[in-house]
Amino acid sequence: MTNTAKKETQAEGKHQLHNVRFYTIKPRAIVSLAYSKKSKCLALSREAPSIELWNLEHAPYLESVIHLPEDSSVESLVWAGNRLFSVDLSGHLIEWDLKNLKPRYDHSPTGNALWCLDVNPSETELAVGSEEGHINILSIENDEVTYKSLFNQQKGRVLCLKFDKTGKKLVSGTEGFVRIWNVLKGTTLHTMTLSAKDVIVWSLQVLSDNTIIAGDSEGFVTVWNAENATQIDSTRVLDKNVFALAVNEKEDRLVCSGMEPPLIRVFSKTQIKREESSCERWIKFVQRDAHKHYVKSLAVVDGQIFSGGLDGILTITSSERMQAHLSQHAPFLKGSVASVAASQKLLLLRYPSSLHLWQLGSVVAPDEEKKKPWNHPVGHTEDLLLEQPPQKLLQLNVKENSFIQAAAISPDANWICYSTLTELRLTRVNQDPLSVERLVDDLPEELAPASHIIFTKRDKLALLNPQNNHLSWFNLKENRVVFQNSIDLSSHCTSAISHLVVSNNGEYLVAATSNKLIAVWKLQGKKYEHMLNLPRYRAGTTVLSIHQDHPRVVVAYADGRLVEYDLVKKRFTCETEEYLIPDTKHYCINGISLDPKNPNIFLVHTETNLYVLERNTSLNQEEYVVDSKSKKLANQKRSSLSESAKGLVLKTQLPRQHLVHVSRLSPNELVNVSISTNNLLATLPPPFQRKKFGAA
Repeated sequence: MTNTAKKETQAEGKHQLHNVRFYTIKPRAIVSLAYSKKSKCLALSREAPSIELWNLEHAPYLESVIHLPEDSSVESLVWAGNRLFSVDLSGHLIEWDLKNLKPRYDHSPTGNALWCLDVNPSETELAVGSEEGHINILSIENDEVTYKSLFNQQKGRVLCLKFDKTGKKLVSGTEGFVRIWNVLKGTTLHTMTLSAKDVIVWSLQVLSDNTIIAGDSEGFVTVWNAENATQIDSTRVLDKNVFALAVNEKEDRLVCSGMEPPLIRVFSKTQIKREESSCERWIKFVQRDAHKHYVKSLAVVDGQIFSGGLDGILTITSSERMQAHLSQHAPFLKGSVASVAASQKLLLLRYPSSLHLWQLGSVVAPDEEKKKPWNHPVGHTEDLLLEQPPQKLLQLNVKENSFIQAAAISPDANWICYSTLTELRLTRVNQDPLSVERLVDDLPEELAPASHIIFTKRDKLALLNPQNNHLSWFNLKENRVVFQNSIDLSSHCTSAISHLVVSNNGEYLVAATSNKLIAVWKLQGKKYEHMLNLPRYRAGTTVLSIHQDHPRVVVAYADGRLVEYDLVKKRFTCETEEYLIPDTKHYCINGISLDPKNPNIFLVHTETNLYVLERNTSLNQEEYVVDSKSKKLANQKRSSLSESAKGLVLKTQLPRQHLVHVSRLSPNELVNVSISTNNLLATLPPPFQRKKFGAA
């Protein structure tokens, strides 16, 4: 449903806010997590199937997504330095080209389904476990992937693998057994039997003190001494299925989770003294109730626990007792999921394989309400009754195994353009009566699949080809498309372009890349010419926006910093400290909506809140800027900083659940798209119910 609320964003007026809550994307389960300490990147595989790359240098943000063939199912991921490897159930071991987001090397070691993968400490070899009980060792030296050896076949599928800290031994988990292998000879050194032959070993960890830890299908975590294969301890931590184990860098915290119940339980390595002897044991330390459905994978990064499972939500909690903060990142699609035709109050919502066009609701305030003065404090909201509820007008579908990577509706609502990974479609929309007509004849060959689609108010269409970073411009006629020209952005943007915006009058074009570059082009005649690059900053760009009537670009970074740059005067006119908004330590800024009436008002949003910021014109520059030695953007003063530059102050905030889009319908009307956690999980099976002490 949707409703509207009045919200005062500045002293002079109030805004109507369309709160859209009918965007209900299906959760896409998280299968595997792998963290690279070198690149500070978390790789995450989903059942979708896809691999997401999350930058953890500051607040976590989704940097890029690798879309896989429909028949793929990535079961395990591992980093070797900056190289990412995966195995899937179709039998492929793949090294990924992270710049072009496509396979670099593709191997099929056994021809059977591959379940697990690990890299040795020196990052020179990979171990791969298969459905038929084979373990393959492959060399990844000299920037290649080559076959090295094959271990003796064992009974049952190999579900988990771990090298020891020397790389000379390998531990494997199967149904009923944990085995220790000699990597050089490919033979078994020890075989440890579990409580029953049908107990499945789901997860393994091997510590530097030659301790092996295994989680199994009966809910037990068992500890062995790898030197002589003796069992040290066995504790039942869950009722069923310990799917994931993780240890911190110091190896004094053990994190485990799984199916029943889906709790995250943390154990601390503790010295136990009995009479004159002492020993180390894992003692229950803290518990996190972060998921309602089973957890499939865990990772511990700098004391933070990253977890994911059936609900598809990437959850971050602390492994320390006194830090109970919980942040959840919903499994939304990368890029914009909504596009607005403001003149008709139409909202286009993007799903993985379909587009939904909605007519937003309308409200008419009584005459006496219009005459009343607005004397409420800043941040006050009121719910308004809808005269006309929202209405779904049409739905456009693509093939089930296709994925829509970008979509947009033109400002006049006459055109809808969307692109899958292999095809671009352009549709003409007739308003009265409502009908759609897809253009298929006499189309320019430059209408190629695009990662960014931009309509301008002058009946122009811009498409960015992600393969070569070429931006193509088209003129839209009544029932035809005319190719105008193409701009090669790759000479300045050598990496993938993550954000692309065009000014309201089409005079400026701004692009941000994954390697932290922000480039600006200016329209000269009929073509864009490169104008400048903004000073490179240490944090990645999460949002770009341009003022409607002012040549100023606003940038948000992953550390919560906001800057405003004047493209005419070529200097910064606004700069904030990092984490001006405390929430940005956990959630990056996902969107910026600028006020066309007042350029001093900035509406920014994270996944959990909508904030109103105002330029503080009373601040002196020296109050928040300090001297610098370089031109790079920092907490410091630069020659490019205007003497009249100001900071921002937080005026108010509106809490939201999983907020994904905010845009303007008019100078005093906003629309935001969000989804509640309950709606997100509604399609999943009922969560596991635990009987609590004292409850009926």
